[in-house]
Amino acid sequence: HPSTRFPTGRIGVAAVTAGPGVTNTVTAIKNAQMAESPVLLIGGAAASLQKGRGALQDIDQLSLFKTLCKACVSVRTVRDIVPTLRKAIATAQSATPGPVFVEFPIDVLYPFHVVEKEIGGTKSARGLRGKAVQW
Repeated sequence: HPSTRFPTGRIGVAAVTAGPGVTNTVTAIKNAQMAESPVLLIGGAAASLQKGRGALQDIDQLSLFKTLCKACVSVRTVRDIVPTLRKAIATAQSATPGPVFVEFPIDVLYPFHVVEKEIGGTKSARGLRGKAVQW
């Protein structure tokens, strides 16, 4: 019942690595859902260019949390980081509080040269993927 809650205006936040880091939070997120606790789960993810191509730790994390969270989103660009986080926090705290999941692909978080090294791109890469990595 809403009158028995003690809203603090605060939200719990957890930041975890992609793959096993994210999957290891399933029980905690389910508990947050059941307790109606506002929680922001931030998870890493494989580079956008590698989605669905068998990259290390590339699992469909959004589908995993679809039934546990009020919202599940993946940040696509650097300029979307702040608005996405603001909306996720508002969602977690609104109406019946609960957890939200925001996924950050590695190529949104790190400079190009770091991502290029991580996913194995080279200056002489060929084909569509090579051109995308070079870009």
